[in-house]
Amino acid sequence: MKAFYLFRGFRGYNRAMLRIQEIGDCPDKAEIERRLKAIWLLERGQIETLKVVMNVSRSTVFGWKKRLKAGGNKVQALAPGDRAPKKRRQREIDPRLIEFIRKYRVQKPGMGKVIIKSELDRFCRARGIQTISESSVGRVITDLKAAGRLPGRGLQFRVTINNGFLISKRKKLRRKKKRRNGYQPKEPGDLLQMDSLAIFRDGLKRYMLSAIDLDSRFAFAYSYNKLNSQNAVDFLEKLTSVAPFTIRHIQTDNGGEFEKHFVKAIRDSPIVHFNTYPRHPQSNAYVERFNRTLRSQFLEYYEDEITDVQPLNHALIDYLIWYNTLKPHQGIGKRSPMEYYMQSARLNRHQSNMLWTRT
Repeated sequence: MKAFYLFRGFRGYNRAMLRIQEIGDCPDKAEIERRLKAIWLLERGQIETLKVVMNVSRSTVFGWKKRLKAGGNKVQALAPGDRAPKKRRQREIDPRLIEFIRKYRVQKPGMGKVIIKSELDRFCRARGIQTISESSVGRVITDLKAAGRLPGRGLQFRVTINNGFLISKRKKLRRKKKRRNGYQPKEPGDLLQMDSLAIFRDGLKRYMLSAIDLDSRFAFAYSYNKLNSQNAVDFLEKLTSVAPFTIRHIQTDNGGEFEKHFVKAIRDSPIVHFNTYPRHPQSNAYVERFNRTLRSQFLEYYEDEITDVQPLNHALIDYLIWYNTLKPHQGIGKRSPMEYYMQSARLNRHQSNMLWTRT
């Protein structure tokens, strides 16, 4: 879009229009325009107009001109600054009143400042102490909460009663989870996705943990009677020993099996742990697709074996050996994962560690 200036021939018009455009929707627009007008009057020598009409002294306008010049002649430099004092007055309240409010709130949690104020007035009259206002009582309660001297309420606190005493424990903060943030693997072992799937049969429920390498499509899985973080650690150890490459990054969802013991094991290892975003299985698309393959090509034919996971795992290892050493994958040029790995790593052809997993 091309802009046309209607009064282009008038001297100073373009500069004035640019300054008006700079102000825009600034919240201090009125004050900036007032100060610009004062500078305009000063430059034309209309000192009396400044003093009488605008009630501004000459020195003040010179200060505004200096700010405008220091700000690169941008009109935003004329906006009023923060007038809050650098040193604020500190609240001074008798420590006895603070302690009374704290004890009263601990003994009777949830009481507001109105109720506490009435009790505090009786306490002060009995001891000849000057009381404080209702608003000050509310501020004291807020300060005590911020200092952790009062049991809080809400999602950050857990309040229990033990032997007649009120106990407030702050809930454990959720650990900060690391996201993938566009990280792309460049070679086998750079990034593996890990997930779990549940198996139902005749009222029985078993679980299977699975993992797949995004670059080579090397995959591994193992079945368990329970799904917990200890079994996830066991699966990670098996995966590390079976994989023909060094694992550098692992990505999981936010399931409970990938917490506690699993997080500790990851921290004690050089592996970096990525978490997907909640309710976003698309982030783990590779392992989700591998789970679908496991269901359609393996589990549908071995459903009767889930009563005992050992026979199921024996059959699963045979399937994984075929999957990793012989099955062609379209995503890696119709080669098997081990064939792709040996070609990419320029290694001599040798048998995979998968062949001795049973031992």
